[in-house]
Amino acid sequence: MLYCLLMQVMVKLFGEFREAAGRARVELELPAGATCGEALRRLSQLAPKVGELLFGEAGRLRDHLHVFLNGRNVSTLGGLAVRLSDGDSVAFFPPIGGG
Repeated sequence: MLYCLLMQVMVKLFGEFREAAGRARVELELPAGATCGEALRRLSQLAPKVGELLFGEAGRLRDHLHVFLNGRNVSTLGGLAVRLSDGDSVAFFPPIGGG
């Protein structure tokens, strides 16, 4: 008998992403060992307007976004290929402008 282990990951939404989703958080159920990139792809399936903000025409994550896993920038953890664990929290932010 095969078992597919699942995990829960919380995605926190800010700014235009929150507006596009109509809520501040989305809980994703993913296969155990899924990557951060897979979580963002799943989110874009569940909330297509958020997906349009996350990914460009070539299907690549937009360069200006900052993605965090449990408060740490994923760029320091191996990028979007970093594996997630049950209970992890993913957040991403648009660039902050100022003058």
